[in-house]
Amino acid sequence: MHYRLPTRSGIVFGIISLTLLIILTPLLAWTAPTQTQVFSLSTHSYDLQITAGSTLAWRNDSSGFHRLRAIDGSWETPLMRPGEVVTQTFTVSGQSAFLCDIDPTMRGTITVQAAHTVFVPMMAGQAFERWSQPQTWGGRLPQAGDAVQIPAGKVILLDVSPPPLQSLLIEGELIFDRRDLDLTVGWIMIHGHGRIRIGSPTEPFAQRATITLTATNPNEDVMGMGTRGILLMGGSFEAYGVTPNHPWTVLNDHAAAGTRELILRDTVDWQFGDQVVIAPTDFFGVAQTERLTVEAVDGTRVQLSTPLQQARWGRLQYVSSSGMTLTPTNDVTPLVLDERAEVSNLSRRIVIQGADDDRWRNDRFGAQIMVMHNASLRLDGVELRRVGQGGRLGRYPIHFHLLSYDADGNWTGDATNNVITNSSIWNSANRCIVIHGTNGTTIRNNICYDIAGHAIFLEDAVERRNVIEGNLVLRVRQPPQPLIASDRSNFRRGPSGFWLTNPDNTVRGNVAADTEGNGFWLAFPDQPLGANKRVPIRPVHLPLGIFSHNVAHSNSNPGINIDFAPFDDEGNTKEIKYIPTVNGEPFRYENRVRFTLSDITTYKNNDNGLWNRVSWPDYVRFVSADNVGMFFAGAGDNGKIVDSLIIGESLNNQSPRPTTDQPNTAVASYHSTFDIDNNVIVNFALHNRLDRASGAFATNDYYTRAVDRGLIRNPNNRLINTHPGRRVISPNINTPAGNAALAGALWDPHGYWGPAGNYWVYDIPFLTTGQTCVAVTPVGQNGQSCQGPYYGVSGFRIDNGDPYKPRMPLTVTRLDAANQPIAQWIVAEGSGSGTNTFGIMPWMRHFTAVAGGRYRVEFRDGTTTTPSPLQELKLTLSNMQTTDDRLILALPFGGSGTVGAYLTTRENYRDSAPGAAERRDLTPVMSFTALVATDNSFWHDTASQQVWVNVQGGVPIWNWSSGPLDPLSDQALYRETILRIYRP
Repeated sequence: MHYRLPTRSGIVFGIISLTLLIILTPLLAWTAPTQTQVFSLSTHSYDLQITAGSTLAWRNDSSGFHRLRAIDGSWETPLMRPGEVVTQTFTVSGQSAFLCDIDPTMRGTITVQAAHTVFVPMMAGQAFERWSQPQTWGGRLPQAGDAVQIPAGKVILLDVSPPPLQSLLIEGELIFDRRDLDLTVGWIMIHGHGRIRIGSPTEPFAQRATITLTATNPNEDVMGMGTRGILLMGGSFEAYGVTPNHPWTVLNDHAAAGTRELILRDTVDWQFGDQVVIAPTDFFGVAQTERLTVEAVDGTRVQLSTPLQQARWGRLQYVSSSGMTLTPTNDVTPLVLDERAEVSNLSRRIVIQGADDDRWRNDRFGAQIMVMHNASLRLDGVELRRVGQGGRLGRYPIHFHLLSYDADGNWTGDATNNVITNSSIWNSANRCIVIHGTNGTTIRNNICYDIAGHAIFLEDAVERRNVIEGNLVLRVRQPPQPLIASDRSNFRRGPSGFWLTNPDNTVRGNVAADTEGNGFWLAFPDQPLGANKRVPIRPVHLPLGIFSHNVAHSNSNPGINIDFAPFDDEGNTKEIKYIPTVNGEPFRYENRVRFTLSDITTYKNNDNGLWNRVSWPDYVRFVSADNVGMFFAGAGDNGKIVDSLIIGESLNNQSPRPTTDQPNTAVASYHSTFDIDNNVIVNFALHNRLDRASGAFATNDYYTRAVDRGLIRNPNNRLINTHPGRRVISPNINTPAGNAALAGALWDPHGYWGPAGNYWVYDIPFLTTGQTCVAVTPVGQNGQSCQGPYYGVSGFRIDNGDPYKPRMPLTVTRLDAANQPIAQWIVAEGSGSGTNTFGIMPWMRHFTAVAGGRYRVEFRDGTTTTPSPLQELKLTLSNMQTTDDRLILALPFGGSGTVGAYLTTRENYRDSAPGAAERRDLTPVMSFTALVATDNSFWHDTASQQVWVNVQGGVPIWNWSSGPLDPLSDQALYRETILRIYRP
């Protein structure tokens, strides 16, 4: 039966006159424009939400001094003495993170809201009618199976548990009475200005309230929002329950397998019968999250009704001069390794759940909450279980749907009235919390457990200024029917704790563990997706908001992945480099901006701690431990890894690694484009595999240059029980036909491998004959440390060939003073594939030369010969810093007639005019004897179709800018000098 509330006047139980005092707290989000808000500085964490035009009056109620400033530098207060008041007006909508310079633990965010739906706290003394009274319903109470409607203007107090209903349409208000209540209904639609209220921000609901959603027809579509849900087509749903004093915490001591007691860091008020989950502290697949029941609580001790199945780590680890220890010390570093298991309480007084019926058990058809049309959802201390509808797009446990943009892509306002805090969402068949086309929500201190598909999900890459803070995500698995391709487990892809497609958000203090994909997947696409394609932004170029104090552990893929962004609505992903620019403008080299990830912990991930493909990152105060493979890896430029603690193997080492043949390495070389400075690197032993990087610094990707000098950028790193790294053998040395080459020499200015200032080279005669060298440990396996200097020869271009991807074969013969062979360096022809280690790009072909050496270069290998150049041969020389640096080369050059040759440091070498400061013309001579006797000369030996050159370094650097060169810039470090041989 369809049952509608009559529109007659209700019984007025109380009318009072209220004066509304607006107080800024995390729970009351509305303030009037142009009003001055007095705010007390007395605690440490703030989430302030105001409207544009409001003024904050900062009152220092503490006993110390404070000075607040925006992290982005947009505003700053003067120094405030105790009792002093300082005002600050905010006129532009957006979000501003701030901290105190005097007390860095005092920090928070201010969300300045544009015009949008206003949240008004519910007030005591409101007129209502009781559900239990027949006169409320025209004489007949709603019966089982009825479709009930509460019309606009009517307020009903739910003071009894009604029989199971077919549906409930709310255009007025429904308020839960302060008693234990059950509401069982197929679906609830909140429409227009309708409203549901359970508890209040100041008086949270202390009784038991359970809403069970039971609709059985999965094809039912209520106003385009599906069914079996609380569906907000406008209006608001507010539920505030009494929450545990600590919704989640961590262990404070180890928990052995079989124990029934957990010792926690914090004193908790958890209750008998509460459901708790404990995160794994081992590798993904070795251990997993366990759900248990509380038997009793005594302060920090929690008794369980059943024993723990697997052991958990529960102690802090510190670094001493001899390695890892459980004894507190900061003698080496203030950073601490925290691998203590997270323990969270899922139970709440307010429960929203799907029916435990065949639809759930067989079809994974759970409950949902969907918010659209400027509706407002505010949940604090609510438990959602048996939620999400498997395989159904848009049917998620909590779904904020298109609240901030219209169909044309215009911004309509931030939905700052939507707040989910201190809640638990578990046993979900389809994600946890989805933010879709919506800005400005707050998702704080929640638990997501046992989730199918990406858990906390930004859908269309337009979602901005959301605060995602303090959330715990555990046990995320691939769904039986993945909605998008990235939900499928694959190489560095798969269902992740956080799927973040827009960088302009605050993501802070969260934990992602026990996921089948990545912990945090920062997947910023070139353009928006889905229904928001018309929003005029480029996510891949937007500056990063805040990403700090997050923890990723025990995941199947990297703990943090900044790569593989979606490029279509099906969720297919590709390698995309994140390059933030000023205001998200199209990328130009001059408009890049730096971004920071700080205070991050990654451990026990089955792949890298961090994988990235980025430009200008700052990775600050990371603690990365016990991961598999390379802890910092990927591709990037102009980055920094600083002030961090990197631990190859900690004391939490009871289980073997999932893969035993994959060595551990602290940091990738990033082709020496990163500053790796002031880090502590502990327990990275050298692995016995000769073809893989291990130790502190990886050397398997030094392929862009023949001589690499970038290790100058890696000072002040302290290595404890750590080998600096293995010299991975170059593909052209360790494969039968290697068609690419690694650098022959690495400059070691800090003395990690041998005497400071030496060059670390392969132990082959081509590089060591006649040089002063010492063996690098382990002797006979890891190259030689030689005095040098060494020069790079690369960048070959024949006539009008490809200037960037040379593929000609190289056979380079080192000659003695009598021009007799010493040794050869061969790089096979590069058009084939699969003939080099690590899949290095086959145009990485170069060789390393000793100072004063002689070399014959031929464009051939054992099977292929490239015709000699007839018009032009170009190559690049590096590290020839002064006129004391000399080199003799014999280069193939066919034909007869006049030939010219010159050196230049100008990249566009053909634009370097005779007489220019950056150009040095070589003098032609008529014999080899004359060549040897004449610096900066060349001899065209037409009989052998070769041009011999005798060159010196020290050619002035061509500087396109007017400023002085940075001594650590590539231009200064390598002094790349182009040799051009040509027919005029």
